[in-house]
Amino acid sequence: MQFRFISIILFCGLLAIDGLLADPIDLSNPFNILTQQRLAGEFLGYRPKAETNGVVLSLQSVSDLLGNTKGGELQGGTYSGLLNFGLAVDLQKAVGWEGASLKNTWLWLYGNDVSSKFIGNSLTASSIAGRPAFRCYELWLQQNLLHDAISLRGGMIPVDTEFMVSDTANLFVNSTFGPPAVFTMNMPNGGPTYPMATPGLRLALQPSSWLTLRSAFTQGNPFSQQDNKYGFDWNFGQAGGLLNINEAEADWCKDASSKGLPGYAKAGFWFQTGQGQQGGEEQFNFGSPNSSAYNNGFYGIIDQKLYVVQEKASASPDKNGDSGKAPVSPEASQASSCSCSSKGLSSFARIGFSPDQSSIVGFYTDMGLTYTGLIPTRDADKLGVAFGFAQMGCQCKQSYQDNGAPGCGYESVAELTYSMRLAPAIAIQPDLQYIMHPGGTQQNGNALVVGMRAVVDF
Repeated sequence: MQFRFISIILFCGLLAIDGLLADPIDLSNPFNILTQQRLAGEFLGYRPKAETNGVVLSLQSVSDLLGNTKGGELQGGTYSGLLNFGLAVDLQKAVGWEGASLKNTWLWLYGNDVSSKFIGNSLTASSIAGRPAFRCYELWLQQNLLHDAISLRGGMIPVDTEFMVSDTANLFVNSTFGPPAVFTMNMPNGGPTYPMATPGLRLALQPSSWLTLRSAFTQGNPFSQQDNKYGFDWNFGQAGGLLNINEAEADWCKDASSKGLPGYAKAGFWFQTGQGQQGGEEQFNFGSPNSSAYNNGFYGIIDQKLYVVQEKASASPDKNGDSGKAPVSPEASQASSCSCSSKGLSSFARIGFSPDQSSIVGFYTDMGLTYTGLIPTRDADKLGVAFGFAQMGCQCKQSYQDNGAPGCGYESVAELTYSMRLAPAIAIQPDLQYIMHPGGTQQNGNALVVGMRAVVDF
């Protein structure tokens, strides 16, 4: 099984290398389906008409083929998949309701989770893996006021679409580089984060162009994926609990005219109340609890562009359809002008604390770098390296020690990944992860995970 899986990975890698070295796809051919920004194209012209009227339909497929080649509990590979169906409506364009919008997203999850089946780790290797189901993920109505200075959202809200996340970290396959483990492993059943959401309200204020303040009140416990199959198991009582999460975000150098490099910082905290363990028994494991009477924590994030490739601007589009800035005066046209592109080096760093003695994860940190357009003619490709570390809380560690677990204390992961944009709507992403202390102990050896992700936009 292990030899067969590695053979499949090597074969896929050879195909990827061939695509990497191939000439760029000619985007001028409208009849080539691989030149479409979305694979299904314009749906015979209906999609542009719908978007003109404020209705945007989306369908994305994400597939992970991952295998544990050494360490962990067992060696073997799994396939996990996600179909993401989305509908976003600008109600001002659609029906004339000024400042209002609506979003509904459904997830179809299938396949298996390599972490639960073969590794036994808590910072799960696949960020899309979950219990197979067809589940509602987002269903909310939003009203913006005072030129978007005030935004109120209500409905089914996953907090990790706005809170705690870093744009640069979204490249990585391991789940901890999404909503961090200091939150998901301390909240009952992971809290309202992918693939679960709970009913609630979110208020966002933008007192200035560089500052955004967010606060959300939601049901704290989404219940298990097995019990809440479709996402509609709402409970506003003690069993469901209450989560309040707050965040401040400061941005800098967002405008193209800014002299510095763009970036942002976030700082936030949360409080969660609910129902504790049944019968008063305290059960500890290095993973999200089934229920929790109380938890709180703090976090900070920095996402910063470190280097931007300066490209000469031109007044006419290039062969890929991108155009530079036109000269604003005859004098300007005489000089060689430059404009910033998306190519360059970005970084992120996050840190989190949960000071309660009963917290599963007491301290967490991660950091990483991504470079866009490293290889000439491959401007959309991204190379990334990241590291995450989750330390056990005091009572969790003591429980493991009392049960004789060797070397208990933390789990960490290092990831190296490369996303190749084979076409505007298709990307494949070879991925390598090294997981240290799977499950927070040295009971099983460090795991080496090899695999690939494929993303298709329809």
